[in-house]
Amino acid sequence: MSRLIVFLLLFFLSPALVSGQESLSLSNAETIVRGVSFRFTESSTFEAERLNQQMATKAPGFFDKWKQKFDFLPFVTAKTFPFEPIELQRDVVRIRNFYHRSGFPHAQIDYPASQFRLADNSIHIILTVAEGLPLTLDSILVQLTAPLYPDLAERWTKLVQSLESRKGQRFTELQGLQMENQVIGLLQDRGYAFAKASSETKSGATENSILISLKVDPGPLTTVDDIIIEGASRVDNKLLLRELPFKKGDRYSRKRFIEGQQELFNLGLFRLALADLPDQPTDSTVDVRYTVRESKPRFVSVETGFSWEAGLSFDSNLRHRNFMGGARQLTAATSINSGWLASPAGEASPIRSVSTSLSLRQPYVGTTKLSGSTSPFYSWQDDPNLDTRYYKVGLTTGLLYEILPFRTISLQHSFSRTVPLIGTNLGPRFDIYDLNLLSLGGTVGKVNNFLSPRRGFLIRPQIETGGLIGSSEIEFVKGRLDLAVYLPVTKRSSAALMVTIGKLIPTGNSRDQVSAENEFRFDAIRFYSGGSTDVRGWSLNALGPQIALADSIIANTDGSFSVKNARYEAIGGEAKLSARLEFRLPFPGLGSSWSIGTFLDGGVLSSKLVKDASGRSVLTAEGLPNFIDKGALSFGDMKFGTGAGVRYQTPVGLLRLDLAYKLNPSNEDLRTAKDVYLFQSGVTNSLGKERLIRRFNLQLSIERTF
Repeated sequence: MSRLIVFLLLFFLSPALVSGQESLSLSNAETIVRGVSFRFTESSTFEAERLNQQMATKAPGFFDKWKQKFDFLPFVTAKTFPFEPIELQRDVVRIRNFYHRSGFPHAQIDYPASQFRLADNSIHIILTVAEGLPLTLDSILVQLTAPLYPDLAERWTKLVQSLESRKGQRFTELQGLQMENQVIGLLQDRGYAFAKASSETKSGATENSILISLKVDPGPLTTVDDIIIEGASRVDNKLLLRELPFKKGDRYSRKRFIEGQQELFNLGLFRLALADLPDQPTDSTVDVRYTVRESKPRFVSVETGFSWEAGLSFDSNLRHRNFMGGARQLTAATSINSGWLASPAGEASPIRSVSTSLSLRQPYVGTTKLSGSTSPFYSWQDDPNLDTRYYKVGLTTGLLYEILPFRTISLQHSFSRTVPLIGTNLGPRFDIYDLNLLSLGGTVGKVNNFLSPRRGFLIRPQIETGGLIGSSEIEFVKGRLDLAVYLPVTKRSSAALMVTIGKLIPTGNSRDQVSAENEFRFDAIRFYSGGSTDVRGWSLNALGPQIALADSIIANTDGSFSVKNARYEAIGGEAKLSARLEFRLPFPGLGSSWSIGTFLDGGVLSSKLVKDASGRSVLTAEGLPNFIDKGALSFGDMKFGTGAGVRYQTPVGLLRLDLAYKLNPSNEDLRTAKDVYLFQSGVTNSLGKERLIRRFNLQLSIERTF
């Protein structure tokens, strides 16, 4: 009863409702919220989602409405959204305060247009927003209580000029705090550990303008007197002090102080690392303190996953965080791709593999920025598509230099020996061989968010050589460049462009090994295209020339033919170009974690099948389809795919579900491997009918920026 009385008071105090609408006074304790929306009488600075975040009253979303329709099912539980009149009035106050803090002191919020529906006892809350004129910054006055050391004068002048450049802009409470923090940050980064700033606001020249007076006390210029580290019992403090980018006697820098906190956390020894200044008198020296909480020295993890290409997968890690002291990390890792429940595209069979490694990481190699690692490894693979089973053993060593977080330079050397197992039918194409690989790569650029970037760019150059150090059965130089550019379009939509270009050059004795008979050795290092992170209209490695293979052809009694284990084998290429252009926009009715992506992808490889006048591949002496690859790209051969998908932002990356469509597929793309193999073998005189379903490809993946 009290709820109804309160709502009636609110109702009669509000402006008149739209004529003909059912009265809000008919609502009761059972009324539910079916929607919340906003109407703006003037400008609309903030999106509805941002305003919804200020409200306690919620409306059902896309999935909630779906559950409400099917809540009669035993496994579906629909969430209720009761209407609370008092809470709605509080929401009005919350939104009004939000506008006031955001620089709109005269904003008015009301809900006279809300719509009550008696049929299902529900209400659609429509909040009317009149922002009013914004509060603007008329002028800013910065006053220093003491002079700064001369070397800082130029920096200080530039900072004051940047603050003054905000004149005429909308002023918010947050901007006032940011101005104070900018000033304090500049001083504390350059030796003034005890710098303070306070601001005072006054009315400006007009009613909607404001004057800011910023008083700054730099305090004394300080040096680091003592470094205190608390909470570390298993690790020597000398090792931790070595990780810090400063030492006793250095001029204090808040930036380096925080970098030291990150360096300690990056050791992997601590679950918590805090940095602060303990209570102390204000003078020319300063004590700094780090408080850490140690993690357990041993860590075990077991994970499982699934993909349509590989089926169920399993990963396990056993890690010692402080092996033999010195913050070294020893990790034993095993990864299994079982092939269970897999359904690869293009009649391919799932590839089964097992890999295991033992890795030792040394976090400090002369400097905190440089770390080293060494890792012996073993892997086993069964690929029915190539009729190969082999194991590989080897050793990888590497150095990693961290310029900035997620911006690195790496140098790596790997030696491996590949040994075929019984059952391989590739004959001279596949024997025991050694590889000595040396690679140099890096990541440079700048983005606003490494998990879900909307602005910035990243460049990843990489060069790899075989046979440069030590003997190697394959000698080559391989270069690759990945470029990603991110541009905001609106407040919640953005565009992204990713380009990959690569070139492989066989050298030495390997110049004469690039042929259909010896191509297996180059399978692992050639470029491929297609997949969830490449040209999405094609499945993994399926873009470009493909060879149709099968175990045997069986003649049926009715005159037809059957093919045993028909599949496609991708050739790859010595050169590659691929590009992805994607536009992302909000998913209507869902939160900020959801978005929709539309895309256009394209890619081309340098290899080509050699075909006769009938369209059949020309065979080598061993009966294998011949191909040529001069390492040159032909843009006329470029394949394109387009489509759309749903994205969901997770803590580890962007989860993507894409439906792609091939715009200009090849003959093999639209036909089964069985039909192509029968035609290639001369059993039939046509490639068979095109299959429309093969133009479509569904991709599920998690996209990582780094």
